[in-house]
Amino acid sequence: MMFGGDEKYLELNGYTLLNGRNLTLQEVRNAQNVCILGYDVAQKFFAEAADKAVGKTVRINNLPYLVLGVLDSRGSTFGFSRDNMAIIGYRNLAKNFAGNNASYVLAIKVDDINKMNEAMGEAEALFRGVRKTMITEESNFVMDKSDSMVERAMNSLGFLTISATVIGLITLIGAAIGLMNIMLVSVAERTKEVGLIKAIGGKSNVVKKQFLLEAVIISVLGALFGIILGILVGNSFAIILGTGFVVPWGWVLYGILICSGVGLLAGLYPAIKAGRLNPIEALRYE
Repeated sequence: MMFGGDEKYLELNGYTLLNGRNLTLQEVRNAQNVCILGYDVAQKFFAEAADKAVGKTVRINNLPYLVLGVLDSRGSTFGFSRDNMAIIGYRNLAKNFAGNNASYVLAIKVDDINKMNEAMGEAEALFRGVRKTMITEESNFVMDKSDSMVERAMNSLGFLTISATVIGLITLIGAAIGLMNIMLVSVAERTKEVGLIKAIGGKSNVVKKQFLLEAVIISVLGALFGIILGILVGNSFAIILGTGFVVPWGWVLYGILICSGVGLLAGLYPAIKAGRLNPIEALRYE
């Protein structure tokens, strides 16, 4: 990605220089062919020696640009690398690339977060005058705060969380139905065993507890395999993305508890059915 800015662009967007210097006001006004490279670009162009990029020349669309500095690494955000970029003067960008179709963003920084709304109101009033907007007309420009992206991201995460919850519930219902069918088949295949247990004095509650315990064990084993697989796959991506190894103990506990509950519910009807079997008829069962 390539961005056009002025001498305040780095400060207003939270960038810091690893090596070299910033654009100057004169270089921006004169639309000089100078640039600041992102960390990844500098490493790729100069054989992973980003500190050697300053003072060298690179070509952008076959135009030579003098490298003034290299940005410190910022990683990626929402799949967009903040290091795979180059910054040039906005006038140079308009002259060599964008032409008359350039779209501009004006950034304003306040020294106190409590002054944010006041600054936005003052900026809107000032810019409405620049745009010669009438009092009865709505603003023909858009104003945005720095935390708006975070708000949109949180809203997106909330939607993903709801979607994942719905998918999880559907999966749990399907798993419960499948487990219940397995237990019903188990009751049918072990009818004689149930009859023998009752014939030697076993009570219905003992039979019910046996089948319930089996259902819970099957469900918890499934939960354990799922937890192990989830941790391995999740942390494999974490290693690729360069983040830390994490074991979400809270979610591990929730997973075991939820699957235990599913096992109990799924095994309840088969256990009741097994407990109600008549021992004489069960022993005759073929």
